[in-house]
Amino acid sequence: MEGDAVRRHVNEEEATQYSPSAMLRGSSGHVVLAASVIDRHYISRQPRGILMRLVLRIGLSLIAMLSPVWCIQQVSVRRPDVRVTDSKFDIGIIGSGIAGGALAAALRDSGLRVLLLDRRDGPLDTSRGDHIQPAVQPLLARWGVLDRLLAAGAERRAGTRWFDANGKHIVTVPVPDESGAARAFLFLNHEEIGRVLLDTALESGAASVTGVSEWSLTSSAGQWTIDWQVGGQANSATCTLLVAADGTASSVRSRLEIDVEKHRYQFPIAVLYGRQLGVSSERTLDVHLTPERMVSLIPRVGGETKVGFPISAEELGFWKREKEEVLHRQLALWCPGVAFDSLRFGAVYPPVAQQSKPYQGKGAVVLLGDARHAMHPARSMGMNTCFRVADQLAIALTALNPGFTQAQVLPVLAEFEAEFDRDLTPRLAENHAAGLQMDTITGNGFPDLANQLRAVAADERLLHGMALKAAGLSG
Repeated sequence: MEGDAVRRHVNEEEATQYSPSAMLRGSSGHVVLAASVIDRHYISRQPRGILMRLVLRIGLSLIAMLSPVWCIQQVSVRRPDVRVTDSKFDIGIIGSGIAGGALAAALRDSGLRVLLLDRRDGPLDTSRGDHIQPAVQPLLARWGVLDRLLAAGAERRAGTRWFDANGKHIVTVPVPDESGAARAFLFLNHEEIGRVLLDTALESGAASVTGVSEWSLTSSAGQWTIDWQVGGQANSATCTLLVAADGTASSVRSRLEIDVEKHRYQFPIAVLYGRQLGVSSERTLDVHLTPERMVSLIPRVGGETKVGFPISAEELGFWKREKEEVLHRQLALWCPGVAFDSLRFGAVYPPVAQQSKPYQGKGAVVLLGDARHAMHPARSMGMNTCFRVADQLAIALTALNPGFTQAQVLPVLAEFEAEFDRDLTPRLAENHAAGLQMDTITGNGFPDLANQLRAVAADERLLHGMALKAAGLSG
């Protein structure tokens, strides 16, 4: 199977269908009253008789008054006191996944008017990043997100354990005890992290539109005009700053012809889910340097484990269709002493490293998340880097007043891009090197890496440095 075929498999998602019920669940996790949808479904099948029609209308009105979310032309907005009809925004974010939701949440106290648009109408991909570094948690607390993640079921884990090809423990990289950082990693399913971010933004006044089928951009007089359609209904809004947070294959980047440097790794990453036996109550992320490839055993909430490893395209059928006991045997060969009570295939996705150039055209534009800096998952840095960048951008933008002009925001973006290049480009290069190291299915036990880890285990200074890096506390 070629890379494009693998990508098509990865992106297969079932669209959430609107039903003729009064209440709908949007991708943000809120129950949304979609009055226009209800009316379209019920206009031809209202109950006969004046009394029954009156009861129906009263019932719908009561639901609307009681709902914490108002829906205007299927725009779900968490503003409990007013119905938002504005079409003018300071910031328009294309993509309401992790990157878009993070920026909107980080801007929650800024007073800036934020609009998010997304083609999706359902949850994010659960197989993606789900571990939050200790260094990142204080900024999530500033956003008002950290306590929400814990309330949503986030769990804590200790450091990372490394094992050689024989299953022998090499080293445990602990969580360092440093001021200004948490004492543990947090983990929560990717889609739940995205939901919490978006909920936080919506409750602070941001507007979100999902299920966008078509959209277009035009720029004039220092403003961007975004036109879109949802369910056959057209709508439009303007914004001063356009943020592209629409993923690795960013439509915004393509439409605005922004250059990008890209490296496609040779081997896709397969993901299995299961319940591992003999797991300690103090969870750790375990990496096995097997005779063939690196295998990561990653804690999931509820006592589950996510297993990630590179595969060849030819192996995809094996992992998708083989019986469960065959999967058990293969993992046991790779990771001696590791056993699972249950195991199932989850997903496969092709990792890519890419870095987009800053926008040089007409208008104020900035790229964020995978649209700006897609990363190999070898070091679980993608989502955490996204949080850092979103925080930096939000801090820069909060210096502006609502209603800022293009002339006012362009110098802010120039400084932000300079800071990005200075601080993050070395991190991206280091992560790419780790991705290349993992991008093999003939690693022969990774003897060089194993020896490096043994040296780390024998040197407290090296171990502390590695712990700081893993926790996000050093470059």
